[in-house]
Amino acid sequence: MISLSFPIFLAAILLLLTLLTYLFRRWEQPVSVLTGLVCALLSLLLLRATTTDGLVNLLGGLLRVDMQAVVTRLGLTFQLTPTAVPILTLTLFLTALALLLNAATSQGRSFPPIALLTASGYGFLVLLTDAPVEPILLVPGLLALLASLGIYILQAGRLGKTLGPLRSLLPPLLAFPLFILATWYIDSLAINPQDGVAAAAAARLLGLGLLLLLAPAPFHSAGPAMAEDAPPIAVALLLLLYQLAALALLFRINILFPFVYERSDLSLWLTGAGLLTAVWGGLAAAGSSHPGRLWGYALLHDWGLILLLLASSDTSIWPLIVFLFALRIISVLAGAAGLAHLRRTVGSLDPDPLRGVGRSLPWSTLAYVLGGLGLAGFPLSAGFTGHWAALQTVAETDWRIATVVLLASGGVVVGFVRLIRIFYDPKSQPDRAPEGLFNALVAISAIVAASTVAVAPQLLDGPVDWVLKAFRL
Repeated sequence: MISLSFPIFLAAILLLLTLLTYLFRRWEQPVSVLTGLVCALLSLLLLRATTTDGLVNLLGGLLRVDMQAVVTRLGLTFQLTPTAVPILTLTLFLTALALLLNAATSQGRSFPPIALLTASGYGFLVLLTDAPVEPILLVPGLLALLASLGIYILQAGRLGKTLGPLRSLLPPLLAFPLFILATWYIDSLAINPQDGVAAAAAARLLGLGLLLLLAPAPFHSAGPAMAEDAPPIAVALLLLLYQLAALALLFRINILFPFVYERSDLSLWLTGAGLLTAVWGGLAAAGSSHPGRLWGYALLHDWGLILLLLASSDTSIWPLIVFLFALRIISVLAGAAGLAHLRRTVGSLDPDPLRGVGRSLPWSTLAYVLGGLGLAGFPLSAGFTGHWAALQTVAETDWRIATVVLLASGGVVVGFVRLIRIFYDPKSQPDRAPEGLFNALVAISAIVAASTVAVAPQLLDGPVDWVLKAFRL
């Protein structure tokens, strides 16, 4: 019997898969299916970790994995803690879904290996529990490295139009120096806990660093620019993994350093940034007729609402934040699945070639529209219940902010109504082949998932409760 600690087991599996997907990248479809299934099985293995004594036997008992083992290398300590389980599970599950969607609609031959390498980076970011410096203060620098790795799949072998991928580096690069400076003040607090000046300085630096890391308006430009030109499934995966890591970081800082909210204006900054982000996303969406940019602005609007909820330092708000982010994942992936097939079939996301595409590709078009409207909280979409619950929560503090955000969501709806008229233009005569069965089934699956959550949002109660228990909320 071979015994391995979980961090080493995870590293071996993901790096081996990365190597194999690179070597066999010419067989992109079967490789994507195989690696997607392996990532899904790894996420199931993590679910078993919460119901066992920490020892999991695999391959008929030939391999034993110690899920609770501690691994120390080069002064860095890695361990699967209870709070890391849901984040790592979701990271692997998102990667699995992205790889399976890639099998249906290719995002470029470089997508599977770099997606796996990026997922492994985020995974070990979650598993890092100790370092010469407080691990959470190193997160912005590591996020910058992972964002630079993601540039390769955002470009997908294309030349030109690099502004979107390069702009994705700005938030973590701007935040990293602030976290490094905050480390110096936090170290001085360990010597003199009563030093109010050091605590205030650390709080302001961490607060401003967190604000930059969350990439609100006006630091939002990477999102719409990437959505306009980059492969949609790659955009969805990288954006969701980055935002998941940022939310986890903010939660851990709020628990470890509660003085950040108390001694800085982070709540005020997040309120202003969230309002500006939601409003700008809605206004820009109302004036956009490009499907990619419209999807990007819808993503921005939805993210602004989450930022408004993050303005509260009370941990009782986190069940709603987790629920809203879960709905965001469903809407984003549904929209990405539809948009990716439209992009591959038409060859471009410019409005003119897309006229009448809804009649030849009905299911992919519907998946894209339904996913996009879910990001605006439109009735009977996946995001409806989460958006209205969030607006009610915001209205309890200031009804004027909730009203402005609601009006901004109307801008996203207006943008999609305009696009629907283009997709189903009766004057156009589409000469495209009918939608393939495989791609239609993928789109229908996305539609069913989004519609099911819209009709029965209580289905997410179990996963949300599991996450909250792991975070001891």
